[in-house]
Amino acid sequence: MVQSFAAVSDWLTHISAANSNFSVVELSILFFLILIETGGIVTGFIPADALVMTAAGFAGRHHSLVEFALLVVIFATASMMGDSINYWFGAWVIRQVDKIPWVARHLNGDFAEKVSKNLNPRRWLLFIVIGRFVPFIRTIVPLSAHRLHLRFQTYFRMSVIASLLWAVTMVTIGYYFGHLELPKWVMAVIIIVVVAFVVIVIRSPRFRELILSLITKPSRELENEED
Repeated sequence: MVQSFAAVSDWLTHISAANSNFSVVELSILFFLILIETGGIVTGFIPADALVMTAAGFAGRHHSLVEFALLVVIFATASMMGDSINYWFGAWVIRQVDKIPWVARHLNGDFAEKVSKNLNPRRWLLFIVIGRFVPFIRTIVPLSAHRLHLRFQTYFRMSVIASLLWAVTMVTIGYYFGHLELPKWVMAVIIIVVVAFVVIVIRSPRFRELILSLITKPSRELENEED
């Protein structure tokens, strides 16, 4: 993931070397990268969060609120569209559970099983929002939506909220650091360190247990169901 980010960062540095505003072509490329990342359950190798923050960092260096707003709209829209594609792609993936070993492992993993059995129906929005920020949750969300029969209209409304929140948060963080006019290599190092830290945290069993405690039914409710 860090290597993927480095390649994307080099490309962004190249297109922004002249300190000019993003072109339509460059904005289109950014849009499609996020669309691909969010629209494919198996495309998590694209470092979406780092990509968004890096692009926003260059907007900050340009001191352009217009670019800030454009990036929020572009990334939020790409995320919404990608989530919609992912929802229907998830339906196909569910049907391949007996044909593709990777799907079986992913669907029948301990975390996915606990989510499917114990997800609190009142926490769907929180689940989808967390999924927008946390990569390994992001791949489980559309699969769980089909397993638990969440209607597309409901899923999409929640996806709109999650996508807007994610885009505003990531663009704001990147824009702030870019606005400080730090050397480009310093900004790249900061983002790489943040990405590495996040990867370490989300792989922690304690972090996964924390996520489960937030989105699953309370233990008392589970005990009552068993009784």
